[in-house]
Amino acid sequence: MMTTGKPQFVPGGISRRTTLGLMSAGAVAALTGCSAGKEAAQGDGPWLATPEQIEAERMLLEIEADPAVAAIKDKLRVTLSAEARAQMPDAAKTLDESLDQWTRSLIFAELVHRPTQPVFLWATDDTPREWLGHKLGGVGTSGDNPDAIYRMAGIEGGGRYEILGEYHPDGRPAQFLLEVDAGDMAQPQNIMPVTDGKHADIHNTSIMSDRELVVNDDGTFRITLGGEADGPNHMDIPPSGYCMAGVRDILGSWTDKAPKLTLRRLDEVEPEPWTLETVRERVLADMEGYIGFWSHFPDIWFGGLGPNERSEPQGRPGGWGFVCGMNFHLAPDEVFLINTVQGDARYTGFQINNPWMIAPDARKKQVCLNSSQVTANPDGSFTYVIAREDPGVANWLDTDGMLDGIGILRWQAVPPEMTNEGLIRDFRVIKRSELDAMADIPRVTPEERKAQVEARWAAYSSRTL
Repeated sequence: MMTTGKPQFVPGGISRRTTLGLMSAGAVAALTGCSAGKEAAQGDGPWLATPEQIEAERMLLEIEADPAVAAIKDKLRVTLSAEARAQMPDAAKTLDESLDQWTRSLIFAELVHRPTQPVFLWATDDTPREWLGHKLGGVGTSGDNPDAIYRMAGIEGGGRYEILGEYHPDGRPAQFLLEVDAGDMAQPQNIMPVTDGKHADIHNTSIMSDRELVVNDDGTFRITLGGEADGPNHMDIPPSGYCMAGVRDILGSWTDKAPKLTLRRLDEVEPEPWTLETVRERVLADMEGYIGFWSHFPDIWFGGLGPNERSEPQGRPGGWGFVCGMNFHLAPDEVFLINTVQGDARYTGFQINNPWMIAPDARKKQVCLNSSQVTANPDGSFTYVIAREDPGVANWLDTDGMLDGIGILRWQAVPPEMTNEGLIRDFRVIKRSELDAMADIPRVTPEERKAQVEARWAAYSSRTL
């Protein structure tokens, strides 16, 4: 049937978020045929809870519990425990959680490997979700943005596809991005081979942001992929080979909503086999290579950052933002002080990750802050303090008990003329006693902090409502 120590600055760096974006949150249902309009958003309940999402998550839970998957994970645990990174106490204590998240991330990458009957799935989100009658643990890859809803779908080069979308009436994301990349994200070691401590950039074939997206007055839009352009929103894809379409919605506020999306193939093809067993077989075949790549990614990220080093804020492919990576290595009486400016970015974010680049639960602690959650200095800049214990500073980034970890700063939804010049104004390790003496940094009371943290749970959880 046919179907349609001393902080150091490291210049330069490497691009990596294109890949990470493809391994993250969102969900898109398959369409059998409808035109752009309200049909793209019919139905009640959570917009991300499509029938395909429900099916995929239940399949994931079954595959994750497979003894063969557990055996590979045990083997990898032994190997990784002997490596240099795992000798850091904070890496050792977070290894099991990181292994679990990488495993779920891979399973999702295999679940979308159906380019003849494509679906977008909400995959990577390091914070667990409880919905649809089950609990799904964190799904992490590497430095995944807690302010993002990422969706991914496998497509076939040379095919023709249609995406129908509708923005939620309660609010649009700060940024919408759609990109197509060549290669199988379940095999990152093949599409980003490492040479001399650096990995090759993923082959991004096309990208579209909300700057270019033509949207109807009612909030609906239509995007075509491949073939001849058929409307104002069209993207080219490679003439052959497996590709990944990734959608990235950046939430300026956690109560914003990602648009509803549907995806279907327009040209007639024979559907490929896709069952629980075929997905399981792919997972077992790719698991060691996948986890092996991402577990070593912190060693090559931005060329390899040492303790208390940072990268230069690096431009993102397509000119849609900047990203800066940093490592922190603190003594118990030390904190990290970073002063930044927003520039003309509509969105900024700063997050903490464990030494494997997996993020803690964003609902429980203030482990990340975006531009709607921060307090500005009198001059309009922002002072962040990374510390294991609450220093009473408004923009405290909680390390979840860690002294070693990784930070990521982002500036997104930027105008074309914006540069990275002067985005970071201060970057240094200081004693906690020095911080206490800085009177000009915005602070909060214990009661205000409690209210801040309590508000996070409800706001973050709204993406499943």
